[in-house]
Amino acid sequence: ARAAHWATRGEMAAGLAVEIRNPLAGIAGVREIVGRDLPADSPAIEVLGEVRHEVVHINKIVSELLEIARPKSPVFRPGNLVAVAEHAALFARDQATHRKVNLEVVKGEPLPELQFDNGQIHQVLLNLLLNAVQACDEGGLVRVDFMADESTATVRVTDTGKGIPPAVLPNIFRPFFTTKGDGTGLGLSLARRMVEDHGGRLEATSVIDQGSCFKLI
Repeated sequence: ARAAHWATRGEMAAGLAVEIRNPLAGIAGVREIVGRDLPADSPAIEVLGEVRHEVVHINKIVSELLEIARPKSPVFRPGNLVAVAEHAALFARDQATHRKVNLEVVKGEPLPELQFDNGQIHQVLLNLLLNAVQACDEGGLVRVDFMADESTATVRVTDTGKGIPPAVLPNIFRPFFTTKGDGTGLGLSLARRMVEDHGGRLEATSVIDQGSCFKLI
C-alpha cells in the first residue's frame, strides 16, 4: 500500500511537472523576444530580469518536487568522502565570499573508503553548506569536519550563524517547510531522504545566536 501510494504521488508529480513546464517555457521564450526588442535604457529591462528569476525559481521547485516524489535509488561505488566535501565547498565558496563568510574543510585523520552515491552525497553536502553560509552574518564561519571508525564516517557541517529556534527545529526536514522567503522548503527534506537511502541519518542541533550543526552519519 505504501509503495502504491508513493507511485501515485510520483505520477501526479510527473503530470504536474509537464503541465507547469510547458507554459513556463512559453513565458521564458516570450521574455527573451520582448527583451531583444526593448531599448537598453528601458525600465522594463529590470522587470524582465525579475520574470527570469521567478521562472528559474519555479523550475527549481518542480525539479525538487519530482526528486522527492520519484526518488532515484543511489548507485553505490567506492568513493572519497573528503574529496566530495571539498568539491561541494568549492561550489559554495562563491556565495561565502560574497557574504564575507569564512568556509573551511578540516580533513583530520584519513577516512576509510566507503561505498556511496557520489552525486547524491555531493548534493546533500552542497545544500547543507549553502544553508550554513546563508545563516551567517559577515565574518561568520562555516566548518566541515569528519570523524570515522573502521567502517563508518560522520560529516559535520557547523556554522556560527543565528541558530534555529527550538520551536522550528523539529520541522526543518518537513517538505515545503521554510523560513526563507525565496526557499522551496524541499532541500533538507530531499537531503534527509538521500541520506536515509544510504542507510544513514541526517541530524541537526542548534543554539540561538551561537549557530547550528548538521551531522551526516
